[in-house]
Parts: sequence; C-alpha cells; structure tokens
Amino acid sequence: MNRRTRTRIALISTVPTLIAFPAICLLAAVGAVPWALLLALPVALAVHAAVNASRLDHGLSKAPDRHVSGRGSL
Repeated sequence: MNRRTRTRIALISTVPTLIAFPAICLLAAVGAVPWALLLALPVALAVHAAVNASRLDHGLSKAPDRHVSGRGSL
C-alpha cells in the first residue's frame, strides 16, 4: 500500500470525530462542556490520523506473505 492510500485511510478514519464537531460546538455554546474542548479537537484529529497512518505502515511490514504458489490443494 502506498503512502497516498495510507494517508487517505488515516484521514477518513477521523470523519466520525468531524461529524461530532457541530454537537460539541452546541454543547460548548450552552456551557455543557468547556471551550477548551474545541481547542483540543484539531490536536486530537492530527494525533488520531498520525497513529492510524503509523499502524497501517507498520502492519504491512509484519503481514505474512499471501503469495499462492499454485501447488497443492486447500
């Protein structure tokens, strides 16, 4: 898997957090959550994407080779 594909998967994995962003804004506006939560959201998204990209990168190097030789039967 190339770097571009890994980056796309890592960014797509942050979509649920982005979907929750309007709800977090509303809760901050009514005082249910602190405003600092909104400031922490971009940092959390960046860390989440970086961890996912790192896991995808390291997972590929440890994956077993699935090459089928065509010999034998299942």
